[in-house]
Amino acid sequence: MLAFAAALLFAAGQPPVDTVAIVRGRVTDAATAAPIAEVAVTVVGSRLGAITDAEGRYVLPRVPVGSVTVSAARIGYATRTERVTLAGGESRTLDFALTTATTEMRAVRVEAQTTEREQFTLSPNPGLFAVRGETLKRVPVIGEPDVLRVVQLMPGVVATNDFNAGYNVRGGESDQNLVLLDGYPIYNPFHLAGLFGTFIDETVGEFELMPGGFPARYGSRLSSVLSITPKAEERSGIHGTASVSVLASTLSLGGRVGGRTSWNVAGRRTYADRFVAAISDQSLPYWFTDVQAHVKHQLPNGGTLSATAYTGEDVLDGFLGGLGDSTSAGTGDLRFDWGNTVVGVAWEQPLDRLPMSDSARVMQRLSRTGFGTGLNLGSGSLTLDNTLVESRAWGELTRWRGQHETLLGYEWSTYRVRYDVEAPAAGGDPILRVRQNPSAGALYVDHTVRLSSITARAGVRAETVTGTDWSGLSPRLSIKWFANEDLAFTLAGGRTTQWTPALRNEQAPVRIFDFWLTSDRDTPVAEAWQTIGGVERWFGGNRFVRVEAYHKAYGRLPASNLFNDPAVRGDEFIITTGESYGVDVLLRQLERGRMSGWLAYSYGVSTRDGPDGRFAPVQDRRHNLNVVSSYRPGGTWSYGVRLGLGTGTPFTDVVGQLVRRRYDPLTNSFSTDDREPEREPIGGVRNAARFPLFQRLDLSVTRTSTGRRTWAPYLSLINAYNARNVFTYVFDYVDNPPTRTTISQFPIIPTVGMSVSW
Repeated sequence: MLAFAAALLFAAGQPPVDTVAIVRGRVTDAATAAPIAEVAVTVVGSRLGAITDAEGRYVLPRVPVGSVTVSAARIGYATRTERVTLAGGESRTLDFALTTATTEMRAVRVEAQTTEREQFTLSPNPGLFAVRGETLKRVPVIGEPDVLRVVQLMPGVVATNDFNAGYNVRGGESDQNLVLLDGYPIYNPFHLAGLFGTFIDETVGEFELMPGGFPARYGSRLSSVLSITPKAEERSGIHGTASVSVLASTLSLGGRVGGRTSWNVAGRRTYADRFVAAISDQSLPYWFTDVQAHVKHQLPNGGTLSATAYTGEDVLDGFLGGLGDSTSAGTGDLRFDWGNTVVGVAWEQPLDRLPMSDSARVMQRLSRTGFGTGLNLGSGSLTLDNTLVESRAWGELTRWRGQHETLLGYEWSTYRVRYDVEAPAAGGDPILRVRQNPSAGALYVDHTVRLSSITARAGVRAETVTGTDWSGLSPRLSIKWFANEDLAFTLAGGRTTQWTPALRNEQAPVRIFDFWLTSDRDTPVAEAWQTIGGVERWFGGNRFVRVEAYHKAYGRLPASNLFNDPAVRGDEFIITTGESYGVDVLLRQLERGRMSGWLAYSYGVSTRDGPDGRFAPVQDRRHNLNVVSSYRPGGTWSYGVRLGLGTGTPFTDVVGQLVRRRYDPLTNSFSTDDREPEREPIGGVRNAARFPLFQRLDLSVTRTSTGRRTWAPYLSLINAYNARNVFTYVFDYVDNPPTRTTISQFPIIPTVGMSVSW
């Protein structure tokens, strides 16, 4: 059905031939013939326009045929206009020579269209939520601003507890989210067992979440796409920011060279280990680091060449005997580490002349992404090692003709996966040794039509993965109908697939281990079909409300087998099916005035069907409300608040306890060797119980003083009224009657920090 609709839309929606023309040219100084950059070249009386590059060149695609007036304007030069008559399909060269002039200017207010309003007008993507880097700083923080903590506050997103920066989107698992840094994938972007994200806030220009209905260019994940765009420094010279928080210290530097090349580099390190050692005779043998760099160069012909690199590492390295209160804690060394590396290059180039098009663009990206985690317990008593390396080539050709946009693309990835479980100290063969080396390829096409009252996109993605005997087609369709310029209705649907599942215990409240594998003959490629319907209403240019309903049906979904045998290959996962459905509501005030923020409410139901029957996954939080607000009254002070309310997530209740004893045939009795008996809990029905209501209020205040340097100290108060949200329960059936002890989530936590920019 979707594939037929896509073909029909493409065939029936082709534009009339020769309805538009192209105007291109060069702007120079009349006296010196030198090129002039940043000249605004516009078609008078329309919204068509372009800015000249460093060579003074510009291109105006899709200019209506007939008589038009083209204007070239820049501060310091007299404005020039030329009237030309264009024929259909013509490519006209129109050069301007500007003379210098002194201009007396009155006070004016220029207000660009926001990203959100532009997406509303031009894109049929449902549910898109974009946040700029400056907004990130105004949300109350735990330690320091965190991209992933802000993502948790968006509609349709669930955070299972305070200690986890991971997120679940519209009922999906946490490994079903595609995370892209400048277009390059990152597999496990978390520090401190999932407590913090790995992205340095000073390097973030903008990030956006697509919770579903994404176009065919995105694959390999079932639930969502989180795309993070690095900050680009536009000022010449060297500029930077240094910040100190209770979590870490960060230094970020950036600048622009020669007017064409911008660069940014940043590093961060926690100092918890150094701090503990300085104030006590105890040790905290844990630390993490992040280093990120981004370079972008403007090519003379209007193209760009960029490179992005990231590396991050967490290390817990200590002596088991020193981690307890006595020497009886155990002996041997402990080392637990994990981290990501990303290196990628991208080339983008506009194409002035392409048959049957007004303009076009070509893009090519090459990247290498790696994730690894390792555990060495007791100086080699037990070791676990997992590495995944993905080498990816991703290319696209986009053409524009009239109101139509066609995108053709490909992806080719090779994977190198290793998963080892060994006991070197005991000798013998490895307990488990896995080697996977598949490749995955995809070809896709997207066609978008923008008419007066309808914007529609139809696409299809053809995919195959070696070693699985699997290939498939994933159709995608999204249609937006405008009742008027401020009210639109959206309908979207399609299929998504995933062949890189994570081996993790979703029942565990904290993400200690994440082991990544790829699909093979034992682990099938997962799929999900989703349908989304919504309405969006704007009130002016800075406020809107959006309501979306969704349904997702999962097939062949791998879930960690909690009873797998480490010595048996192929039983790591059980195969489940399931569904998720719900409604998301978003009311947002954009960052244009004193007050900004959003209200996000979600109602969602998620179920899974496995070998042991139907159950609710841990992310099945039925009602979830987040209110986020920032107030800037003017001057140096700004204030932030976040209120979160949510119904409890499901858990498996403990209904009893077994005491493990050893039978002694000499005495015909059971004993525990005078040791505390080993107790084994007996669980009830899987996830049949629920934790109580979750509630939390966070507050923050920032004072920003400007001058040659900008100083910005901040104070955040997490869980301001010290709500006792349940993290987990500890049961004891030895007591009579049995007891249940509550372990709470975050208590009231004050956190302070300081940043200075220049």
